[in-house]
Parts: sequence; structure tokens; C-alpha cells
Amino acid sequence: MTPRPEADAVQRLADQASAALRARLPAVATSWLDAMTPSGRALTFLLIATGGVSGGFGIHYPLYYVAVFLFVAWSLDLFAARGLRPRLAITRHAPPRCAAGATVEVKARVTNTGRRAARDVAVCERKPPAALHARPSAYADEVAPGSTVELVYTFTPERRGAYDLRGPQALCLSPLGLHHGLRHDPAPHRVLVYPRFAPLGAIDLPVGARHQPGGLQLVSRVGESEEFIGSREFRPGDRLRDLDQRAWARTGGAPVVREYQQEYLSRIALVVDTHVSRWRAANGAEDDLEAAISLGAAVADALSRLEYVVDLFAVGPDLYHLQAGRSLAYLDTILDILACIEACRTSPFGALGPALRDQVGQIGSAVVLLLDWDDERAAFVRALRDLGVAVKVVVVRRGRPSVDPTGVTTDAGAVQVLTPAQARAGGDRL
Repeated sequence: MTPRPEADAVQRLADQASAALRARLPAVATSWLDAMTPSGRALTFLLIATGGVSGGFGIHYPLYYVAVFLFVAWSLDLFAARGLRPRLAITRHAPPRCAAGATVEVKARVTNTGRRAARDVAVCERKPPAALHARPSAYADEVAPGSTVELVYTFTPERRGAYDLRGPQALCLSPLGLHHGLRHDPAPHRVLVYPRFAPLGAIDLPVGARHQPGGLQLVSRVGESEEFIGSREFRPGDRLRDLDQRAWARTGGAPVVREYQQEYLSRIALVVDTHVSRWRAANGAEDDLEAAISLGAAVADALSRLEYVVDLFAVGPDLYHLQAGRSLAYLDTILDILACIEACRTSPFGALGPALRDQVGQIGSAVVLLLDWDDERAAFVRALRDLGVAVKVVVVRRGRPSVDPTGVTTDAGAVQVLTPAQARAGGDRL
């Protein structure tokens, strides 16, 4: 059954309120809250309210005895949850990576290692990050001694990033349903959450090919390789290993060597600008960065379906360079980097000239995703073009760029300016 949008909205509000409360309470108090069910938390707040009011009136009012009764029931249920919890062993299989906004199912196996049956058992992640929005599994009615059940719980990451999980936790419902008896197994695990993106149909990009020293062993084993094109007579300087002894024996004359065609590859650089000043960050520019990273993921996804070698450059305090291969195999590696990119507060463009010259000497084309268009970024693009790189520039910005790029043309046409919504929307062609 599909959940109603109203129910999802209420659940999100409850999660936000719970996260805000945990942020203001010490660790002991948050652990105490986690061990209670929603009914237990409601009864706890009711107990505090009735106890406070009845304390002001004294023991001669019925409300005082109501508070005493609630406290005794709450205490006995807590004792039963802590003292009678069963012995359980939990293992779970969490994915190494997922996409932001996707609901991820985690399968957990719960084994009863004790002598008593465990009743009303569920599983969740122990103290997960609030941005993951973890949900516990459904309750298993009974787990007999020595038996194993498989339960599925979920989490829905709100945004990209690297999230560290502590391990699975079994929740055993108490007799009155107010508390959970907790059992957990430490199992550290890191989940990389990719940026959410919409696929691109195609990218208008002038593609260049340059000779790659060392060949495809440096980048990929897919596609072009050194190809045999014929035989000819030996010339001074030819490699001895290229001698074709059979052809030489047939001719009976001068030595014969095999001739090969040199390797030429199409290498494309994906450059992502991460410079967001503190002033712009305070005015919502972080959303521009998230949209640019989503667009970068969409570009990498589109290029992964073509025969290109892709190099990822993240323009931060330093020039971060990832040499990827071709085909779908390298896409996960690029998305791993995009998942962890953070904003840079100081402008790096003025110091990137020498580093850039060393890195892009063999790059044919570049897709440059910028967060603004100003003099420094314009000089950065000119430096790329001076190095012989065919450039396509896209500016992702909510408002107008600092300098109007109208009239500025690159090898792929005019500089494109997209809003964050347009960058996230994808489309048939970029």
C-alpha cells in the first residue's frame, strides 16, 4: 500500500522535532529516549506533567494517585525491558553506496542465542545520522531459541555525503509496549550517498584526440589499442621486437618489421567549481553548489555511455584530479568523489595556472561547471583554451552572474547560465 503524502509530511515533521530535541539533550538523555517507544515517550511527558501539577496541590487530590500509578507502571515496564531482554545476535548487509533521496532496504538476520523465545522483535540502525531518516523494520512476532529470522529496515538519505553507521540494533518490545530492550552488535560501515541527478540525453561538446604516452594501460582496456596496419622493410631506429621473422624468411631480402598505428584517445575533463564565499554561503549559494554537483553527476553519467576517457577535476583549495577509465566501470569512482566534495571558502583560481598546465597537457576537451562568472573564472577558462583544450562552460547560479557572460563564446558556443532548478532537471541535451 502506498503511503499517503499527508502521512509522509507528518513523519518528516516528527523526525525534525526529534532531531532538534536530541541536539539539545545530553547523550544519556538521548539514549534514554531512543529506548522508549512513541507510546512510552507520550506517557513520560504525561507523567512529568501530572507529577508537576499534583505536586503543587498535594496528596489529597486524585491527580496525585494517577501520577503515582503511572510512575509505578512505567518503572515496572522499564525493569522488564532491561532485565528480561533476550540474547540476540544481529548481522546486516548495508550497501556501500546509494543515491540521495532513494529509499534503501537493509536486510538483517536476527538469531536467538538464548534459551527463551524472543517476542515482538524489530531491527534498526543504532543511532544513525539524522540526515539518513532511518526507519525500523516491522516486528517479528516470535523468534524461537536457536532460530533465525530476516528483517528489513530502511533509510532514506536526505543529501549526498559519507555517512558512518555504527551497527544494527535489535528492539525487543516490553510487556506494556512502553520501552525497548536493546541489543546491538558493533559493525562499522560507511555509506557513500551520491548526489541526486536527472539523466542527460546528450552533450554538445567538441571532442579532441591527443596522443597518450603509455597508451591505454594508464586509463582503460576498452576500445582503441595499438593496431597492426602492415609490414615494411626495417629502418634505423625501429624496435627489434617488431621484427617479423616469418615475413623476412619469405622475402629472403632485407629485414621486415611489423608496423603499428599510434594510439589516439578522446579524453574529456569534467571540472567542478566548489568556491563559495562565506557571504554567498549565507545567502543560499550552497544550493548552487549542490545543483552544480548534481549536474556534474549527470554529465559523468552521460559520458559513461560513450567511448571517452574522463578526468575529474574538483577546483577547491587545491586541484583534485581523478584519472578515470572508460565505460560504466569508472562512473562509481567519479560519483564517490562527487559525494564527498565540500565547499571551498577562498578563491583558488589565481593559483591554478601552473598546476593546471601540468595536468591537462593531454586533455582534448573539458566541461567546466562554474558557480559564477567573474574575471578570475574567465581567466581560468582562457588558460584552458590557451593549452589547446576545447571548452564548454556552464554557470549554475540562482541570480545574475557577477559579470555578464553575454557575448562570450567558447568552442561549444556561448556560455550557458542555468538556475539550480534547471541544472537538476536534466533534459535531452546540454
